[in-house]
Formats: sequence, C-alpha cells, structure tokens
Amino acid sequence: MKIVIVGAGNAGRYLAKRLCGERHSVVMIDERMDVLQQAEASLDVMTLCGSGSDPEILEQAGTDKADLFIAVTDCDEVNIIACLLAKSVGVPRKIARVGSDRYDKFSSKYSLVGMGIDLVINQKEACAKEICSALALPGAVESFELFGGRTNVAGFEVTSGSPIMGQAPATLPEQNLLRKLRIIAVRRKDGLIIPHGDTVFALHDVLYLVGSLEDIRAFSLWMNPLQSPFLKVIVAGGGDIGLAVAKILKRSDVKVVVLEQDEERALYCSGELEDALVLRADALSGSVLDEAGIVPRTAFVGVTGGDEDNVMNCLMARKKGVDYTITQISRTEYIPVIKSLDVVDRIVSPYESLTGGILHYLRSRNVRAATLLHSLPGELLDIAITPESKHIGQSLSDIRFPRGSIVAVVLRDGNVVTATGDLVMQANDRLLVFADPSAVKRIQVMFRK
Repeated sequence: MKIVIVGAGNAGRYLAKRLCGERHSVVMIDERMDVLQQAEASLDVMTLCGSGSDPEILEQAGTDKADLFIAVTDCDEVNIIACLLAKSVGVPRKIARVGSDRYDKFSSKYSLVGMGIDLVINQKEACAKEICSALALPGAVESFELFGGRTNVAGFEVTSGSPIMGQAPATLPEQNLLRKLRIIAVRRKDGLIIPHGDTVFALHDVLYLVGSLEDIRAFSLWMNPLQSPFLKVIVAGGGDIGLAVAKILKRSDVKVVVLEQDEERALYCSGELEDALVLRADALSGSVLDEAGIVPRTAFVGVTGGDEDNVMNCLMARKKGVDYTITQISRTEYIPVIKSLDVVDRIVSPYESLTGGILHYLRSRNVRAATLLHSLPGELLDIAITPESKHIGQSLSDIRFPRGSIVAVVLRDGNVVTATGDLVMQANDRLLVFADPSAVKRIQVMFRK
C-alpha cells in the first residue's frame, strides 16, 4: 500500500516507523529539511521538502496514486487543506490530525468528515482518555476500553507478593473470577507467551486480561489489595490534556486539583471546572503540593508542556507521598530510559495514542479495528463475522486460527459472550482476537470476503 504522510515530526516519524514495519511504501512531506533527514536516516521512506498543502509538492509525491493519505503536522489548517486536496485527486482514505477542539464543538454543522476527511483524530483527547483509563485501574501497566466500554483490556505485573506467582491458570484459587476473564497473553522479559492452562506465571511476568471493568478490578484487588481506587487526583498542567483529564475525572466521585502556572489559563480552567480546585502554582514547589492536600490514595498526573518538568514533578509528588504517578512523555526516545529508571509508575505518549487510533482505521473492512498494545508485541483485532462469511455455523474450535493467536471474547447482539471452543459463530458476531505480529496478516486474510 502506498501511503503519503504530511508531517515528519514526532507523530509522523513514529507512525512511519510502524507502517514501514508492515512493509508499506511511505512518502513523507515536511517543510523542515532537518526532520526529513532524521526520518531518512532511520526509516525506509522517500522524503520531499515542502508544504503538504502545496499541490505541486503533492503531485511530486504521487498523491493521486496513494491508497492512504495522513496529515499530522502541528497546523490543523494545513492538515485539513492537504486532506481535501488528496480527496480531489481520488485518494480513497484521508486522515487528519486536528489539535483544536473548535472543530469538534461545531462538528454537527461544520463537519470535516462531511467534507470528505475519513478520520479526524485529536491525539490530546486520545492521550487524556488513556490517562483516565490508567487511573481507573492503578495496578495496570496499561488498560483501555473495547466494544464501546462493554469489555476492557488490562495488563498486570506479577510482583513478589502476588498470590499468582508460581501458579498456572488451572490451579489458581479464584476460579469463579477467572471464568469471567480471559488471560490472552503473557509478556516475559521481551518475549510473548500465548498462555494455556498449564502456563506457570513467574516473577515480573505481565499478564493481559480481557473482561468487564468490575471483574478486572476485582482481579487487580485480589492480586494486590493495596491498589484500591483513588480518592483524589492532582493534575499538574492545565493545558488541553490536563483540562481534558480533569473533565473526565469530574464525572466520577474523585476529587480533582489542577495546578497551572499561567494566570490566564488557570482562570480559564477554573471556569471550565466548577467543582474542582484550580491553583495558580508550580508543581515543583513542595508547599503547593501540601496546599493541594495529599491524602491516602492520591494520584499525581504530570501533563505540563515539557517532558523533563513532568518527570521532576512526579519525583516531587512521590517525595511528598502520593501513591501513584503518571506522566505524558512526548519524546518517544525518552520512554525506555525513564522506564528503566523507575521514576514514575506509568508513562503515556501522545504519539503512541495517535498511532493506535490510526492503526484502528487501517485494518480491512471486516477486521473492524485493531488495538495496539504499547507494552506488548502484537495486536488486538476486532473481527466482524459478516452474513456472507464462510465461518457462520462453525464452532470456534473448528476455525483454524493461526499459531500465535487467541480469541478473547465474542460480542453478540450487544452482549459480551465468553469465547469457549463450542461457541458457534453467527452472522454479525464480532470476535476480539489477540495475535502476535506474525499472525496479524493471516487473520486478516482469513476473514476477508
């Protein structure tokens, strides 16, 4: 597939890395020669220096022959114009990164999708949702919703005090709970294990489960009784991501405090968050954290503009006694280093959130979505069983899924059904399948018309 990416910054390069890994032909466009040189040095891409909204540059890139056009510059207007120009030459699929919420507020009347852009994605909103998902399951290394919230995925590390260490799924004491959940994968060091009933869990394994949020929470509390829900969240940074996080948290019973240095922005946040405390202050000031009030089961979210400030804010919060820290890191090359230093409990990346959203869209029509697990090689595929599918009437055990894949759950008539071997496929069923990288394309071929 030929793909044109406008924007070779962090978002564009991270996305191009994933797409090149899937052996697509990628052309990158940017006005900055230095970022194009960085992309050429590390990726198998063709580059063009110029504006993505310039028809001459798009012509040189062969946009009229592209299968997919993605605009991810920092300028919303350039991304929108570039996608509209791509539409004018017949590109089948167009994706625009849009950072401003102005377009969302008036989307019912002034719709970018209605203008012909197939997917409009806001990476800040995606990042905020990921942060809130992590706060909902504090013991998880990552977590997110699927099927509109009907089921969830979460990964948990096996710690030294965990009751499951040295146990296998078949021998765990909480069998009633495990019947409601599905362990789909185990990450052991840098390797991937598709678990069976006799797979023995070892120290520092990360288990990935699928099930309802309530059942996953119950499993998390059983694994670690100290990981009870948070009562308070302190958000350092009242920018777009911080404000979005605070708004989502205010829908629950969690107390929210926002720290913002800029006076004008702090006043704006205060107007948007009627029941939250907004302090005009620097989170690195220890007295400010005292004023914010750290109580038992307090979490700290670092989402200021700078990665270094975010890490330092989390370190200060840890020193002051918060139970959990989560931060946004924009420079993806920092993430492995910060993880190895164990200075924060959880890291989220806007570019990983953006890439995950776009990868959802890239799957074939019958593989309706794919979710990228940040910490695990492989993907979760959301597969639709169409009325024309040859698999209708077959049981799951009769369908020859490739090695390295496992069916997690089935969605039938809006209800989540346990994926047992004798479950017979019906039209309009949706299967959630975890697959390692070697199995993804084979599954796509299996369920293609």
